[in-house]
Amino acid sequence: MKKHNLLVAIVAVVECIAFTAQPVQAAKYSKSEAKQVKYFQRKYKNLDKAQYNRNSIYQQAPNFANPFSPGVLNPAYISTTMDYVNYYRDLVGLPSEANPDDANRSAQIGAASLAAVNASASLQAHGLINYLRPNYISENDWGIAENATLGNINFLDDAHSASAGEIVTDLMREDNNIAGAGNIGHRALILSARATRMGVGAAYGRNSNVLYSVQNGWFADDILRQPVVNTMVYPARRVFPYELVGKKTPWSFSTTKRIMDTPKIYITDITAKRRHRATQVRNFGKAFYGDGYATTITYQPGKTKLINTHKYKVKIGKYYNYTFRFFRQNSKVNYPRLKSRA
Repeated sequence: MKKHNLLVAIVAVVECIAFTAQPVQAAKYSKSEAKQVKYFQRKYKNLDKAQYNRNSIYQQAPNFANPFSPGVLNPAYISTTMDYVNYYRDLVGLPSEANPDDANRSAQIGAASLAAVNASASLQAHGLINYLRPNYISENDWGIAENATLGNINFLDDAHSASAGEIVTDLMREDNNIAGAGNIGHRALILSARATRMGVGAAYGRNSNVLYSVQNGWFADDILRQPVVNTMVYPARRVFPYELVGKKTPWSFSTTKRIMDTPKIYITDITAKRRHRATQVRNFGKAFYGDGYATTITYQPGKTKLINTHKYKVKIGKYYNYTFRFFRQNSKVNYPRLKSRA
């Protein structure tokens, strides 16, 4: 779980970094890199950035009394949430997830139940542990809520307004996870190698202005599926948004292979020709096995300077190495000029 004065996320406010829009230097990118960057920038531009508040997030507000109703979300909020989830999955090479109505209903019951008890920002919100069921919520609905809240939970304190994308991005970056330094449980669920679907729920607190958001992404049949990839890295291979890393953002390496030791990790800025050793390296073992990963190792880039357009190489012990280049999601990309060929 993450806690922040503005955003709190369980198992989450995006750290503000001053990014100035500037054209990407064409010489920095190969033709294939520029093509990838333009593809993702186009997708990002098309994502809805609308802000939601207590008046606009619902199609039908919850009723915290008899007869209990979890409410119905504005369909645009749900679809935008999934658009961001699938944008991030595309960035790392994963297939899109579906968004079935039954998963949304369960997620909404989960969010409304958290709101009904004014759940505090602690890990016990997962599964509503040690919370008493209000008498106006049926045992059946409470059971649904317990299961749905095992997924990602995000708390937005004093939520006058927020966009669906801000909440998903918070969970991806993992800058402030109360579950512990380097824990990437939210990211692992969004970038699950097994998941095929996700439900979305959100509700304002019964007696507060806290917005409870739920990503219902744990399903028994998904957990039994074979992972669709063998390795997941953050930052991702190829090209990666500069906006998705910050001073507190943990980097991660997840694999279907079991790794028992804690390897030394080195990050080389290929552009600047500088190499530094990663810090705060932690091996979480099989903590995210349900998402398809037998080992997850997280770390911080240490003294490495993160510079837009620079190309980096990450070497994770004897186990894995890869390269990526940063780009800004809002910048313009110019293709490099190539000589004509017959």
